[in-house]
Amino acid sequence: MSDGTQAMKAAAASFAICTGLGLAMAAASPPPRPAPVVAKPAAPGCEAFMKDFPPAAPGYRISFERPLTIARGFGDMMSGIDVRILSSDTKVDGTLKCRDDTFLRFELRATLPADAKILADLDKFERAALMAAFHWDRPKAETIEKAMTADAGEYLRASIERGDLYNSGKVEYHQADQLDLGLIWTQTDHTFVISAQSDD
Repeated sequence: MSDGTQAMKAAAASFAICTGLGLAMAAASPPPRPAPVVAKPAAPGCEAFMKDFPPAAPGYRISFERPLTIARGFGDMMSGIDVRILSSDTKVDGTLKCRDDTFLRFELRATLPADAKILADLDKFERAALMAAFHWDRPKAETIEKAMTADAGEYLRASIERGDLYNSGKVEYHQADQLDLGLIWTQTDHTFVISAQSDD
């Protein structure tokens, strides 16, 4: 037998062995794991939000009070909705709406004209709301709040320059398929909103 024939037979045998080992290893390896299912973060509970908000904005004697309301003809619309009014040592208005312990909407508003302190208090309350709703640390809440404020101010200036019929600057962020953030600046007020996406 020639040296060339022997080399070809040796190469064929080596290939067969390698192929067999590869098939055996493939058969022995476990099947690929399915991608993990990442649960959507739940919207905050109202009790937790009301507990976490005051420490995030210290120094304002904050509490959430049930208002005395008299309504006629809106019974079905407000059925099952618990409304709490933000009480504090500043002139920033706040309203929290819940259904049982399910967070529906939190809104902060400062009426204009407002002095620098009231506007600074509104900024602090917006950060506190982000911390309470999303369990963010203060630096992250400040970053988001500052970005939204800058954008809302720029959009309002552009709206005024264009001569829009209704001058406003509006910014919207979506968070975790659960909550929406909104900041709306007009010439009469600044309004900040955290709203559950299921809220009508």
